Amino acid sequence: MRKILSTLILAAACATATASPDRAPFEVQGVLEQQKQIRTEVETGKGAYGGLDANARRELTTRQERLVKLLEGRRYEDLSESERESAHGDLAWIAQAARSDEEKLICERVRPIGSNRVERVCKTASQRHKEQEARGQDPELLRQQGRPTM
Repeated sequence: MRKILSTLILAAACATATASPDRAPFEVQGVLEQQKQIRTEVETGKGAYGGLDANARRELTTRQERLVKLLEGRRYEDLSESERESAHGDLAWIAQAARSDEEKLICERVRPIGSNRVERVCKTASQRHKEQEARGQDPELLRQQGRPTM
């Protein structure tokens, strides 16, 4: 139960971080402890991270090592802007790694009509499919026809 709760907290923090350009600060010690729990899940093959394939495990391990090296012995306030961006990016990737394909966020940069400003829009694969179906576009049919799906 504790692992599930900590994973949900990490996912919520990462979702908040990826949703806005002004990323919310995080508690460094909490993040480091969560990374230890995730590493245990990977090594034991149990929990949300237990079923990752070899490539995903390697990438996860690389990102965790980089994150731990960056954060160990420091506070969030001690990090430069680029270090914060790097940490938030790694945390977002790590949170996404445990999600199923339908739960994973797909982000794209879009330019709203009448604006020159580009916005980042993130939606889960299932949200994208529902939107396509609501517009009367069957994603599978579009794929078969060789047309892009959103």
